[in-house]
Amino acid sequence: MIEQQYLHITLLQMRYFLEVASCGSFTKAAQLLYTTQSSLSKNISSLEQTLDVQLFFRNKKQVMLTEAGEHLYQRWSVIIQDLEKSMDECRTLRGGHNQFLAIGILDSQIFEKITAPLIRGFLNHYPETNISVSACEPQEIRKSLLEDNLDLVFTVLYDMEQLDSHPFEYVIMNECCHSVCMLKDNPLAAKKELTIPDLRDSRFVGISPLYTPSYCGMLDELCASYGFSPYYIRYASNALSQPYNLIDQNYIFICDSNYREYKNPSMPHLVFRPLTGTHSGVAAVWKKDNMKKELRQFVSQIREQEVNTEHDLR
Repeated sequence: MIEQQYLHITLLQMRYFLEVASCGSFTKAAQLLYTTQSSLSKNISSLEQTLDVQLFFRNKKQVMLTEAGEHLYQRWSVIIQDLEKSMDECRTLRGGHNQFLAIGILDSQIFEKITAPLIRGFLNHYPETNISVSACEPQEIRKSLLEDNLDLVFTVLYDMEQLDSHPFEYVIMNECCHSVCMLKDNPLAAKKELTIPDLRDSRFVGISPLYTPSYCGMLDELCASYGFSPYYIRYASNALSQPYNLIDQNYIFICDSNYREYKNPSMPHLVFRPLTGTHSGVAAVWKKDNMKKELRQFVSQIREQEVNTEHDLR
């Protein structure tokens, strides 16, 4: 029987421990896990206190496993792999389905706009497939794809443009320009369309680089092409928090028409203006080495829809 104090150990702590052990660095592990080094250290310290065992030797240059830590690393690596495999098998067996597809959607995107119609159309052709959809934060969605916990994800286009896309393939969907969100009393709201130079004196509400580094990277590149840097007045923890940080008439943030809060009737104090000369959209992304039949069928449907959409536009 497991001792009572060990029941407080979480899967998150196990994952954090394995990542630090694998990297040999709290800094690198925090970057890969899209968390702060402080949060990571607190979780590891809590784990050591619960186990009453020192797991790492720490110094300024490196982190090394103790003998106890090495033993735990070897055993927990197997346990986590078995756990993830068992969950996949469980999902596959659920409802008598023998085919399974795991899809992730960014939590700030409109599910009904792109993903839902695609899934419904796919299931009309392949009703035997069991599809699981997860709403993910930006820091989770890419990692889940890399670790094969998701077969395909729908994310913002700039995430693929800013980060290394080598392991992936993707299709751009629902292409559009960026939009500027602001309060109704912002002087820029008087214009029907905006250009990047119009934003020179604005105060930007960004998304913290700790969670979504590609967002600020995208803004920096847009503004740099016109000879200025965005003035970040504050950082939100995620895209859905940005509207709540517009507390001054000069504050703005950048999104696009795929954003979940775009022209939300429950937020009548906000206005959105297209940012001409910019390019955005949704990227449907999957790993190149994922040869699952259901994934390839789903990707084929996406490609076919995009061809038909382009034909209709012409």
